[in-house]
Amino acid sequence: MFRHRLQVRFSDCDLLGHVNHAVYLTYFEQARSAWWHALGGGTASMPGAGAIIVHASCNYRAPAFPADDLEIRIAVAALGTSSVTLDYAVVNATTGQHLADGRTVNVAYDYTANRTMPLPVVTRAALSAAPEPD
Repeated sequence: MFRHRLQVRFSDCDLLGHVNHAVYLTYFEQARSAWWHALGGGTASMPGAGAIIVHASCNYRAPAFPADDLEIRIAVAALGTSSVTLDYAVVNATTGQHLADGRTVNVAYDYTANRTMPLPVVTRAALSAAPEPD
């Protein structure tokens, strides 16, 4: 399981003083980007190729507040022919309280041909080698 730490910014919060629901998807994205780079991912070897999100969901369990230290956890839930499903957990890094969980389905996409494509062999190998959930 990959773990990414971040601190809640004041601008992440709404008028009620807690993190706005839409910001959790941004937290997932920040963690996913850090995770992908930690796996050695990039598009330099495949110009015009990338990934798109075809599904995103988030379940809210408890609020996060300005200056809270959060840990975003990512685990590979499933590998398909052209997709990878990722599960996320958002935890207050200080208290250990589970704040949210979610899922994204990410599809390999050929931007030149404008269509989905099979996961490249090197990508599948990196995803298969990713640590299992705790």
